[in-house]
Amino acid sequence: MNAVTRHLSVASNAITRFLFEHIVVVLMVLVVTATGVTFWYMSHLQDRLVAALAQQGAQLQSRTISEIRALYTSNVVERVRSHGIEVTPDYQKKDAAIPLPATFTIELGQQLGGSGTGLKVRLYSAYPFPWRKDGGPHDAFEREALDSLRLHPDQPLGRFDTYQGQYVYRYAVADRMLPQCISCHNSRPDSPKKDWKVGDVRGVLEVIRPVSALATASRQSLKQAFGSLSFVALSGLAAIGLVLGRQRRQARGLAEEIHERRRVEASLVESTARFSAMNEASPLGTFVTDPNGLCLRVNQMYQEITGYSDEAMRGKPWNFGIHPGDQARVLSLWSEMQNKNGNLTADCHFLRHDGSITWVSCKAAAMRNGEQLLGYVGTLEDISERKQVERMKNEFISTVSHELRTPLTSIMGSLGLLAGGVGGALSEQTKALVELASKNSERLVRLINDILDIEKIEAGHMQFDLKSHELQPLVEQAMAVNRAYAEQLGVTFKLTAPLPGIWVRVDADRLMQVMTNLMGNAAKFSPQGASVDLQITRHEGLIRVSVTDKGPGIPESFRHKVFEKFSQADASDTRPKGGTGLGLSISKAIMEAMGGGVGFDTQEGQGTTFHFDLPEWTETVPATLPEFPKAVSRLQRILVCEDDRDVSTLLCMMLEQAGYEAVPAYDGASVRRLLAEEDFAAMTLDVQMPGLDGRAFLHEMRADPALRDLCVVVVSGHLRKIPRLSKGEGDGLGVVDWIAKPIDQGRLINAVRSGIAGSTDGKSRVLHVEDDPDIRKIVASLCADIADFNSAATFQEATVLLSTSQYDLVVLDLSLPDRTGWDLIPYIEQLVPPPPVLVFSANELSVDESGRVAAAMVKSHVTNPQLLDAIQSLTRRI
Repeated sequence: MNAVTRHLSVASNAITRFLFEHIVVVLMVLVVTATGVTFWYMSHLQDRLVAALAQQGAQLQSRTISEIRALYTSNVVERVRSHGIEVTPDYQKKDAAIPLPATFTIELGQQLGGSGTGLKVRLYSAYPFPWRKDGGPHDAFEREALDSLRLHPDQPLGRFDTYQGQYVYRYAVADRMLPQCISCHNSRPDSPKKDWKVGDVRGVLEVIRPVSALATASRQSLKQAFGSLSFVALSGLAAIGLVLGRQRRQARGLAEEIHERRRVEASLVESTARFSAMNEASPLGTFVTDPNGLCLRVNQMYQEITGYSDEAMRGKPWNFGIHPGDQARVLSLWSEMQNKNGNLTADCHFLRHDGSITWVSCKAAAMRNGEQLLGYVGTLEDISERKQVERMKNEFISTVSHELRTPLTSIMGSLGLLAGGVGGALSEQTKALVELASKNSERLVRLINDILDIEKIEAGHMQFDLKSHELQPLVEQAMAVNRAYAEQLGVTFKLTAPLPGIWVRVDADRLMQVMTNLMGNAAKFSPQGASVDLQITRHEGLIRVSVTDKGPGIPESFRHKVFEKFSQADASDTRPKGGTGLGLSISKAIMEAMGGGVGFDTQEGQGTTFHFDLPEWTETVPATLPEFPKAVSRLQRILVCEDDRDVSTLLCMMLEQAGYEAVPAYDGASVRRLLAEEDFAAMTLDVQMPGLDGRAFLHEMRADPALRDLCVVVVSGHLRKIPRLSKGEGDGLGVVDWIAKPIDQGRLINAVRSGIAGSTDGKSRVLHVEDDPDIRKIVASLCADIADFNSAATFQEATVLLSTSQYDLVVLDLSLPDRTGWDLIPYIEQLVPPPPVLVFSANELSVDESGRVAAAMVKSHVTNPQLLDAIQSLTRRI
């Protein structure tokens, strides 16, 4: 019994709760149900009303028509016959005739139906006269009416039906034989039946009454009533729903608030426990402060790092323990964090409780509740091991930079001198070995340089000297620099889409490094005899330089690794193509640092296009700067007398790279005309040109006062076929040097500069400060023709030589045994006049450091001709 009661109580509570929670739905269901039942009942009443009205109307109309017919028969037909008027169905064709009662009834029905009421009257019989074509029954209702009324004449037949597509009420009554009609029906020759008796059912009189009008009016009234009822019901329901809904919302909101408060309390307890556990287990020291920066608590790791307990730190400033030497910098970063509502990140020294000093990384951020500052939370990480690793890495990089670059410079310089014939003529086998050693030395240098570049990029120490440059000349220069490498592989470079007049802001040397890498890769992977196409185009608002090869393309599986360090599609130790896998990674970093980007498009089996994009530099030149006419040049002009146009172009390029303006002349007539019309600082002369005898022309020049002192350098391919003039003859003709083809660019430039300066014997004095004796010997040998060298291995030796002798140039290594080379710069600047300084060291200088000296070159980054050219330029042997 108790179980039953309990179940009933539970069910009652469930029902009550359901009704409370869904009271609006329940009320809506009740209202809708009641309204539906009411509407159904009213619709049922309406149908009954329509049927009653239709039946009543049809009865009245049929009775009226029957009475009219009887009256017409008894009072009209009988009277007119005695006056000789004929009663006939075709009365309209005769003058003295009236219609038969049946005809009169039919026409009366037609008249009533044509008045717009929709009423129809039918008179039909089982024995119609022949002249009545439609006198018989037409449908099932009419046949049923004949059968029913013949059996039950006093029981009319009526029902709703569809007649000629219209909803109607059909009412049929018996048409009984009257006494006045017996004689006529039984005596007419065309009567189908002649034994009629009074009271016989001779046919049916049917009234067809449309009910659509009645139904429409009734339905309209019903709709209005239903609409009013629905409006009242819904209004009441809405009012009840609003009241109940408000009460429910309040109750639900209260319940949710209570539930949410309980959930938050539980979550807070759980979160607090989790945070406390994580805080204590964290590998980082953590601290929490109040809005004033005073510590509230620190975790166990913080105590282990600093040696201060939680009680000791409570109430102390957050920066307590930071080394005094770092306090000002760290507090400045703290103030910046507060002003900018950002985060604090600082590496600094920390003075531990036991007096020892360690490196820590401190990070902090504000805790806020909306606009309210709750305090600060931060972390403290012991980074002493990381700093030790960084120091060791820096020492290693310094070792690699100095201890590898310096001997490699000696090796490469020595090999270059041997290949140049300093040690005498080399046998073919020895020459091949020297070339092999030189190539592999260059490969090792590239590897070291790439590794050092990667380190500088990752450390953010790579320097960029950004200046505005016209892009196309830089691309053309890169093509010229890399042409020799491409020719070794049987590949050519073509600039298929030039775009002159476009300027970009870049570090020209770094851009050349990127171009060299992309072009070298394209040449390396292109088949022999193919061309590497370069294009300069506009692309999506940027300037794009593309390098397209005809190689095998990049495999799909490797494309996402293209710009990763040490990545190569074929990473095996037997791969046919060399390389470190660092070039593209370095190129990408360089371009991004200059505001650009690198990408590629590839298709296996058809080739690859690498491209880099740069923003166009649109800085305008101030209007106050004068624009010099093209004819006025501040460059010294050299007349190049050479009938071979390819050789002439090569000579012009060599001279223009050295800073001269070269003017070509291809025959004797052009040479004489140009010398007569224009001024030149020097000329190169092929001794055998069309219309010109070299030796005779030299005598002719020296006899002309205007050309007597003009510097002449003979460049000819015939010097091996004809005896070279003796020194006396050469000097007598004013020839600075006789250079055989193929042309030694360094010798050519040196001869031109020496000749223009008017001295072929005087040499500059150069002090080379370098602790490596091999480097000193190689540089002295390289420059023996243009300068006399003194050397110093230490800072002390250098100061002694500078105080006792005058020098035209100081070549300085920054890494000296006793002091750094930078310490020597102030001493040099005090000299009168101070010689220019060329830094030739293993380390790359920053932009600011480069501004302190005349020039800077990195060991293993320069070739012998480049170093020679730099020393010639700075000693002013021009």
